[in-house]
Amino acid sequence: MSELVYIADPIHAAGVERIGAAHEIIPPEAGMSDPRLERTTIIVVRTMEIPDALMARMPGLKLIVKHGAGVDNIDVAAATKRGIWVANTPGGNNSTAVAEGAVALMLAVLRRVRDMDELVRSGRFEERWKVRLGDLTGARVGFIGFGRIARSAAMICGAGFGADIAAYDPMIPPEELKALGVTPLGLPELMERDVISIHVPLTDGTRNLIGAPELARMHPSAIIVNTSRGGIIDEAALVEALKSGAIGGAGIDVFEQEPPPADHPLFALPNVVLGPHVAGVTEASMKGMAFAVADVIDTVLAGGQPATLLNPEVSSCRP
Repeated sequence: MSELVYIADPIHAAGVERIGAAHEIIPPEAGMSDPRLERTTIIVVRTMEIPDALMARMPGLKLIVKHGAGVDNIDVAAATKRGIWVANTPGGNNSTAVAEGAVALMLAVLRRVRDMDELVRSGRFEERWKVRLGDLTGARVGFIGFGRIARSAAMICGAGFGADIAAYDPMIPPEELKALGVTPLGLPELMERDVISIHVPLTDGTRNLIGAPELARMHPSAIIVNTSRGGIIDEAALVEALKSGAIGGAGIDVFEQEPPPADHPLFALPNVVLGPHVAGVTEASMKGMAFAVADVIDTVLAGGQPATLLNPEVSSCRP
């Protein structure tokens, strides 16, 4: 049976083609002004906010599919009350893409890629003799959260660079981390490592998880990288730590407000490498994720329950 699918954010064209072959589509550019919106039965979303008020406009809505893992932009509790299934699409190519993005930021900050590029472009080539860059090889790398993405990044850092790996993840027993060759640490101890990489979802419990007290545990040449969600690091505290030289640098791909305001204080700091929330945006990742979204839709419409269903307490998807 054909459904009306609102693709709220752009996804890979191959996924749109596959979904569109069987269903009517409202594309992102039509969006909220499309007169068909109230007949929507399925939403595909990446970053757009899906609050209860929007769901209320769609009385026939039966399924929300997140293109990606984090669902902080979806009111899952409201969807559950309305009997709407919510599923995400973690893992696959996206996990490895974000992991590579995290390591790329580590290297960009440690090797001062912005500064080195500027030396060449501004005719200051001979200043290279004054430069001392950082190393990922042999570094003590700490992961906050140790799910799929963190494990992929840890493999790159450990097997590829000989880094010493530790993790803080209260959801994983210390024995399991040790079995993976990872040193389990509390958050204060983890913050004393050379490189910190964040890989937890944004929840009430993780908002501002890294604030001034945590940043104060870092040493002056240490760096921190966030490819997870803005809001996990207290941005004001991070700015102060970077400006004062309390920490060496940061690689930030996600912000509390996206896009960040034009006068964001991070923009003025030389020891930061910034990205527009694109750590996982590779060709293979985007195509794989779009197909994973289509797989969820196909599974549900065939009468099945997707493996990534987030609210199984909703007994079944609406007919």
